[in-house]
Amino acid sequence: MIHKLPRGVASFVVRFTQEIWEDAPGEPRVEWRGKIRHVQSNAETRFTALSDALGFMQQHLAQLTMDSIPGGTSKMEQDKVMRESFKLWEQFASTYSNMMFDAMERTINQSEALKTQMDESVEKALKAWQLPVGSDQKQVVEALNQLQAQVKALSDKVDRLEKSLKK
Repeated sequence: MIHKLPRGVASFVVRFTQEIWEDAPGEPRVEWRGKIRHVQSNAETRFTALSDALGFMQQHLAQLTMDSIPGGTSKMEQDKVMRESFKLWEQFASTYSNMMFDAMERTINQSEALKTQMDESVEKALKAWQLPVGSDQKQVVEALNQLQAQVKALSDKVDRLEKSLKK
């Protein structure tokens, strides 16, 4: 039987860096990067996916648990301690999945709202424009074609987001 053991401590420092820019068609882009450090060992890693940071934490916490199990403990007792330790990660994984799903859903809703606003703005603008005759008409048609391509690209992005959400 395992008796109460000394308390183990693990501390992590996480730093996030955000980069915002516009791509070629002028679409806003955001990328998060991070660095996580295990305070006790000074081990660190960089990440762009939060799951990588969580894996780093899980590795160090599992090692802390293993190091805390006294010698002479049976394999069955070791397995039970590890199962108990991993319950934290089961709960976290469930919460993390829900959080990511909610974030994707909000993004899709915002994209749909933006698409609707763009469609309404284009419709109003087209009604207000009087197409000129002669050489200016070619420029207006080219501008309309570019605008139509941008609206289609935005619509395609919304469709891809919706498909990825359904997976």
